[in-house]
Amino acid sequence: VWFKRDLRIEDHQALMSALESGTVLPLYILEPELWREPDMSLRHYIFLRQSLRELDQSLSARGQGLIIKVGNAVDVLKDLQARHTIKALWSHQ
Repeated sequence: VWFKRDLRIEDHQALMSALESGTVLPLYILEPELWREPDMSLRHYIFLRQSLRELDQSLSARGQGLIIKVGNAVDVLKDLQARHTIKALWSHQ
């Protein structure tokens, strides 16, 4: 499950659907190009960091912590596909 903006596990349809299909690899991709946008700020980053910490704690309590990768999303996803047998990618639009 690729977490983007919806950083919670409660009422998370993509996560629930993925769990029904089997083992889940929870992922967040920190994209440097996004953080270069003029409307992003340190305040946003601090909020994101806290939200990711809370998401990781929630996921870890259920058996699998959050995996955070840095880079271009396409490149990160290709790398994960090469390293793992991934049957599907779940995420909110």
